[in-house]
Amino acid sequence: MPLPKISKELSIKTIHKWLRVFILYSKVARAQVLFMPALLISCAYVYAQYHYNIIERISFIFVSISILCFNLSVNTISEYRDCQKGIDDVHSSDTKYRLVSGIVPQKNVLNIGIVAFGIATISGIIALLLKPFSLLFPGLLGASIAFFYSEQPLGLKYKAYGEICVFIVYGFLIIFSCILSLTHTLHFKDVVFSLPFGLLTTNVVLANNIRDYEFELGKTTTLVTKFGLKFAYSLLFIITHLAYLFVPILIYCNILPKTAYITLLSYFLILSIIYKINSHKFINIFGIMQVLFCILTIASLLIH
Repeated sequence: MPLPKISKELSIKTIHKWLRVFILYSKVARAQVLFMPALLISCAYVYAQYHYNIIERISFIFVSISILCFNLSVNTISEYRDCQKGIDDVHSSDTKYRLVSGIVPQKNVLNIGIVAFGIATISGIIALLLKPFSLLFPGLLGASIAFFYSEQPLGLKYKAYGEICVFIVYGFLIIFSCILSLTHTLHFKDVVFSLPFGLLTTNVVLANNIRDYEFELGKTTTLVTKFGLKFAYSLLFIITHLAYLFVPILIYCNILPKTAYITLLSYFLILSIIYKINSHKFINIFGIMQVLFCILTIASLLIH
């Protein structure tokens, strides 16, 4: 659906049409996925407030904007490149079908990604100018991963590095950048704190690739198509349990308060229903697991 023309008089019909277009483009750009980095940003803020004296909030705001826009850029450009490479076609899911079939012009989606990348870069530079200068390292690494995730010459997601990229970004970089911008300091315990978040978010990508295994086989190289379903399911199992194993470790090391044991509720909840769902909903379980873990972690830090 091409963008509607802006009329001088905004009628109800025009507003409704723009709303439909916004929702359509949001679905194609997978804007709902922005909820995950938003939760991680919130986790980092509450964690920093729990352990440190917060000395800078303005820089944190620009870092947060940069993180969200980089995420949006990766989603949109990645979808565009999948279409260009023929990985997605008319047999893809509804969201991808809208892009492949031309319901949503592919060029528009690419432009959204480029604009989002530009905003993310500008916001990152502003955050850097506000200090600390050490934000330069996570900023450059994050921007590099965002750019080369689907772009040549690296095209990381097409060479089975998608899960590794997600682990680095959602585990280390988002947490690090937020804590650095808020406190101008970083300790080893912050590294340990970030690990379960990275693991659980990696599981979301891994589960997605497991679901798409037959469709993507022979079209692209993912961790699943490279090593097979048996390996992927085993890795999914190991990562899930390893992520929750960190909870008692974080509590024992006084990185999280004892109230953080409530995060294990998401673990038992997921285990109780994971064997009762069909393959179509398989991916949703791990997204829910990550969201619940973040929300319960925030709650444990606030109620302490």
